[in-house]
Amino acid sequence: MKHLVHLLLLVLCIQAEAQSPWKPDAELEKQLKESNYVHRIMKANPEHAGLTRWYKKKVLKSRELPLAEDFTALRHTGPGSIHIDRQVTISGKGSIRLDTPASLGKKNPTNRNYATPEIIRPLNRENLQEYNRFSVWVYVDAPGVYLTFAGFTLYNEGEKVMPTPGRFEGQHFETVYPNQWQHIVWEMPDLYRDCVTGFSVNIMLAGAPAGADEKMSFYIDDMRIEKVEAENSRGFDLRKNAIAYSHSGYKLDARKQALVQNVKQDTFYLCDAATGQTVYQGTGIPQHKDKKQDKGFLLLDFSDFNTPGQYTISIGDIHSKPFPIGNSAYLSTAWHTLNFFFSERCGFDQPGIHQECHQDVFMYHPDGRSISVSGGWHDAADLTQGTGNTAESGIALLEMAGTVQGKDSIFYERLLEEARWGLNWILRTRFGDGYRLGGLIIGIWTQNIRGDKDDMQAEARNTPTDNLKSASYCALAVPHFEKKDPVFARWCRNSAIEDFQFAIDLLDTQRTGNNEAELYALATVTAMRLYRLTQDSYYLDWAARLARTVMDCQQLDRRTDWKIPLRGFFYESTRKKRILAYYHQSQEHLMVEGLSMLLTDSPTHADAPLWQNACEAYADYLRDIARTIAPYEVLPSAIYEVNNTDYSNLYHEGDQVGLPSLEEYNAQVRNGIPLSKDFYLRRFPVAYQFRGFHAVVMGKAKAAFILARLLDDRQLKDIATRQLEYILGYNPFAMSTVYGDGYDYPPLYGAYAGNVVGAVPVGIETFENDDEPYFPMQNNCTYKEIWTHTTARLMWCIAELFK
Repeated sequence: MKHLVHLLLLVLCIQAEAQSPWKPDAELEKQLKESNYVHRIMKANPEHAGLTRWYKKKVLKSRELPLAEDFTALRHTGPGSIHIDRQVTISGKGSIRLDTPASLGKKNPTNRNYATPEIIRPLNRENLQEYNRFSVWVYVDAPGVYLTFAGFTLYNEGEKVMPTPGRFEGQHFETVYPNQWQHIVWEMPDLYRDCVTGFSVNIMLAGAPAGADEKMSFYIDDMRIEKVEAENSRGFDLRKNAIAYSHSGYKLDARKQALVQNVKQDTFYLCDAATGQTVYQGTGIPQHKDKKQDKGFLLLDFSDFNTPGQYTISIGDIHSKPFPIGNSAYLSTAWHTLNFFFSERCGFDQPGIHQECHQDVFMYHPDGRSISVSGGWHDAADLTQGTGNTAESGIALLEMAGTVQGKDSIFYERLLEEARWGLNWILRTRFGDGYRLGGLIIGIWTQNIRGDKDDMQAEARNTPTDNLKSASYCALAVPHFEKKDPVFARWCRNSAIEDFQFAIDLLDTQRTGNNEAELYALATVTAMRLYRLTQDSYYLDWAARLARTVMDCQQLDRRTDWKIPLRGFFYESTRKKRILAYYHQSQEHLMVEGLSMLLTDSPTHADAPLWQNACEAYADYLRDIARTIAPYEVLPSAIYEVNNTDYSNLYHEGDQVGLPSLEEYNAQVRNGIPLSKDFYLRRFPVAYQFRGFHAVVMGKAKAAFILARLLDDRQLKDIATRQLEYILGYNPFAMSTVYGDGYDYPPLYGAYAGNVVGAVPVGIETFENDDEPYFPMQNNCTYKEIWTHTTARLMWCIAELFK
């Protein structure tokens, strides 16, 4: 009877919510109105930022590193000159002023910044282990520029050299906005500082955009090393006096849980955020039955509470911030991610970030024709452009639009508007014969004048991957535009059909032992999107044919020789030499997405039992590995084999210093969960220079959402949702990792875009060869770098929750 009453109440709540439009909370409503529904960039609420809390920390010990008083000891490298400035100072003792050009006479051949002039405060090989925070004030005078990017470096020559040669550890970067003093704090409890030879401050010379001054001045003052109670930055232990929960809230029919650690009480309360009145009371569930392994985690489960509203959780003296339950859950995050794409527009006058840009960047066809690549979205914290990320971003926008169509007309139209911005770029940067822009690193602002020093160019290429992603994007767009703009819809339709054929004609020529599963899965998904668009059996036949190759890459039988008898995972190719694993980007959803589409659209096909079996096998894989990382239940990354890796396609930024070794690979593998003598399940990917794993988490989450819908499996939906919750607050750091969304979010490596609401970083990483979460305060690529790849994946996973 009790369960029947709960079910009836749930049905009534869902019906009541369905009859009313999604209602933004007061803060989101304010952001939407102030931004004119994301036609101006949104502003974050600084009260919710982690940096605001960090500034308030009690300084337990402090030591000044004199600057103006010790001017002759300072070292300066790179362009420009340094001086003592007695007028612009926050300490009253005078600051150090760096006068530098904004660019140099010749562009960097890598298209990265021109230079990074640096001011170094030397130290005499000091052991500074008792200090764990660096503090300095900076000020920039750069007329005509909205923002700049400054770097801070720890130099150590002891047990480990800092910064780590060929890697990114040991440096911190932050966006610096002109004409205001800015306090930089950088906690470094995990960095080696047993023999410190100095700290430095630098600024990136990114060029002067049109209308900007060619000269700039950079001031530093009041440099200190300090001791504070450091943030937890490594491991699974939860931040002290914090609750891990979904800052974006919980849908009515969702599992609703939070996590605490080392609390004295076990009774928790759910309270109305407006009145403070208790609406639900529960008892926390200990998360380990073995007392020897008990880490003091307590699970707070309020899944059976389903009254829409804004709430807080309390247990003892620990309190959460407000979060929604109901249809408005994840609505703020969805709008914020849309704001990120709007902020990343290239070739657009974006007040607060940049002027109209990169009209002098061109790509060239082998026959000599050229097209400007200005437009679309910048790829990340830099200004790079590429078809793959643009198409995937647009697909995410269209998937989100499809879920709100007929339910929220304002959000729907704004999503289509942004999706069209990317579509126009995809359509405009194709030559119509298979050649288009693949990708181009862009790391500076240009003057938009052809023939000067900052021009850049790329060679167009004809690759199946680019054409398949573009065909998918255009095919998804057609139904949304057919009535409102049939001319544009026709352009999208024709391009999708042509680009698919260009890709299929060259598909086998691009197949390798490393990419076969992913390439054929992408082709399967794209063929199905063309089939859904045209209803032409030609595309269904292609999808079925391609799917056979995808399934030949799968492990269908359980590995009974392993401690956990897993099945359902994929290998890189039909040769099954190496299990498929991702560490930076991820396309892991594609394998089951195509198979699921085939089953949905052609359930009586002769191959349908094979598709069903493949989908059920991968679902088993997800269910089995979901239980291995307690108490957060983030899905492990992949299965690795000792001595089985391939560095031939590994991208490494900069010189060859810091390249990985087989010894390093094996050390990381063996820190995983042992399955046998040679096979290990890594909680987090084996990674080297490029670290940060949100894409890997969300690739599996997307697959879990797809299979949950296909198989009508609530457990899979809970597994998928938990991966989003991990990114949005249900993590050891008890922070939303998305800038300006939720609470306690950190500054991110925004570089040329700055602090952008809705930006999703590359993600939580690992320290050296460890296999546990690491998310330090230091702000560096790639883990803290903002990225369209991860932001798109967050948006398309959230779209699943709105379906």
